[in-house]
Amino acid sequence: MDLVTYGAVPVLVALGVVAAALCMVRGQVRAGIGLGLDLWLAAGLLTLTVTTSWSTIATVAIIVAIRHLATRAIDRAAAARAVPR
Repeated sequence: MDLVTYGAVPVLVALGVVAAALCMVRGQVRAGIGLGLDLWLAAGLLTLTVTTSWSTIATVAIIVAIRHLATRAIDRAAAARAVPR
């Protein structure tokens, strides 16, 4: 099980990078960043299922915090650039 899990983590991270890059190239920056961060979070959670040490838990908590902060910052930036009708 560990080999499968540890093999899946780099694949998830790579897929997140590719998905985010593709979305950004197509002009969907918010969707790309969100998708990349979600796959990064999935990789962190998958790692958490194998090793439940405090450092792993802290890493996943940091990933979740970054995901929330990035989403909030992107939404605020989009709202600031929105043209009022």
